[in-house]
Amino acid sequence: MDLTARRTILQMKRDRNPNTRKQEDEVVGRYENFIKGSGLGYFEVDEIETIINHYMDDAKTEEAMTAIQYGRKLHPNSTTLLAKQARLYADTGKTKEALSIIDYIQTIDSSDEDATLLKGEIFLRKGLVDDAMLIFKEMEKRADNDDYCTHLNIAYALNDNRLYDEALQFLDKAIAIAPNNTDILFEQAFSHEQKQEFSKAIDIYNHILDITPYSNEAWFNIGQLYFYQEQYTEASEAFDYAYVITPNDYQSLLQKANALFLCERYQESADAYEEYADLTGETSNNYVLMGECYEKMEDFVSAMNLYKKAIGLETGNIDALTGLCACCIEQEKPEEALQYIDEALRISPHNSNLWVQKAEALIYSERQKEAIECYNHALRLNPSQVDALVALGNLYVDNGEYDLALYHYQQAQMVQKDISGMPLLLAIVFYKMGNYPVCAKYLKESTAADSQTFKAFYEICPEAMDDPQLKQLMS
Repeated sequence: MDLTARRTILQMKRDRNPNTRKQEDEVVGRYENFIKGSGLGYFEVDEIETIINHYMDDAKTEEAMTAIQYGRKLHPNSTTLLAKQARLYADTGKTKEALSIIDYIQTIDSSDEDATLLKGEIFLRKGLVDDAMLIFKEMEKRADNDDYCTHLNIAYALNDNRLYDEALQFLDKAIAIAPNNTDILFEQAFSHEQKQEFSKAIDIYNHILDITPYSNEAWFNIGQLYFYQEQYTEASEAFDYAYVITPNDYQSLLQKANALFLCERYQESADAYEEYADLTGETSNNYVLMGECYEKMEDFVSAMNLYKKAIGLETGNIDALTGLCACCIEQEKPEEALQYIDEALRISPHNSNLWVQKAEALIYSERQKEAIECYNHALRLNPSQVDALVALGNLYVDNGEYDLALYHYQQAQMVQKDISGMPLLLAIVFYKMGNYPVCAKYLKESTAADSQTFKAFYEICPEAMDDPQLKQLMS
């Protein structure tokens, strides 16, 4: 995660705290009124810091520098504002200027922590990790025994530079000083997340919830971690808690809807998407999401109505058009399906997935030759299009062209090794080619995964039921 993304996360944390945000908005509002020529123009150092942080978080570097310069006129002896100026220089790539200011600050106060920390950060960005660590170790020595902030600030810098193990060393020391400090715990969880140690991160978030049960951020992050691990039921519950705690946290509501969809609770998912749309405004994408839920529930009429609403808001919505095509195929209306997919192809003619979907509609129209042409066109656009390769293999099996079927199945396997149902398809094609030993090998592999495989195999190869050679090999 780059520094910009990291700061975005930190900003999201601030945004989730309405009190902090309200105070910031009040100070920034006063400052901007003063700049426009109205209101009082005096601000304390901490207020100037708030204004600078606001502009830096929004990447408004010129405004931030103007605020720094104004603050220094008010407080010419403030090393805090000088350190802010150095940080702004560092963040905009002016390393030389930043280090010059830091050196000046340290001539005034050699123990200034902000300046020392920034120097260490600059060394990290330059790849001078050992030099930075020497600075951090010295800061640690100078810190008071009950000062966890020094350790935490160093950890922030290390995490920003993807040095998660090193960050955790400082965080462990910080938590030994302040075991229930949630800022430290959140940063620990972040380190473990970046190391893909999701269980450890979840344990820490649960500890945070023991301390502050109504932490929207902790519940949301737990939901995200369960989502990453495809534990969608647990994710939906965590997102629901986050949303109940903070009813204007619409991102939690949306993620809850996504998780419900992925654990196949389609009606609940549709209801959540609808609530999200009611609260945030109707959009084409919202209607598509709801439409997909009804499509999964096989309520194709409702799904089509929603997809059409999506198109009403966004004429060229590809997802809505492909959804309409899929619904028409399911309702055995292939010609209508072709109209929708052709409209999508006019918008995006180089999308290989659309050509695959057109081929499926053509198969339902019993236009097999044209379907094969569409699959081949999809492969010209994307040679790794697995769906096209498998579908072509199936068509060639139907046509009795087993060598071509085998070629396409093997090409698909070269792209993706674990294709669902592939052992059964290979068993069928090798049986049809008369290669019984290889057929038996794949049939055994397929039946080990699904005991119903024999039924599907014999439906396509009924002659195999009484084949003594195959029976002997399978015994």
